[in-house]
Amino acid sequence: MLPALLAAWLPARHAVAATLEVTVHGVRNDRGQIRIGVCRKAEFLSEACVRHAVVAARAGDVRVSIPDVPPGQYGVAVYQDEDGSGRLKRNFFGKPREDLGFSRDPALGLGPPSFSRSAIMVGVSDIRIALTLRHFGS
Repeated sequence: MLPALLAAWLPARHAVAATLEVTVHGVRNDRGQIRIGVCRKAEFLSEACVRHAVVAARAGDVRVSIPDVPPGQYGVAVYQDEDGSGRLKRNFFGKPREDLGFSRDPALGLGPPSFSRSAIMVGVSDIRIALTLRHFGS
């Protein structure tokens, strides 16, 4: 009986993860999708993020819950994929043509923020963050 109790207890104890709730402010229209990447430092600004979410765009605020995020430090990157291509559209100079934002709403200069400027900590408890999409023009 003791082995059965241990088997039931051990997996639950090691399967610790939180739900990350992201509120995206500033969605300008209903076109396309809101794409969210939850990334560790090594994968920040890449397509290899630990967790992803894709939801329909809706003008105003969009709230997305991302379950099973393991404890750690993450940067969250979000963009509105208006054309449904699955990629952030850029102009000839590399400037974004679709609205985007990052966790902690860092100022955006000539390029994306560093991981440290957008990093958040996820523990074992659920966490809520909010960020604002920025528009860079066509």
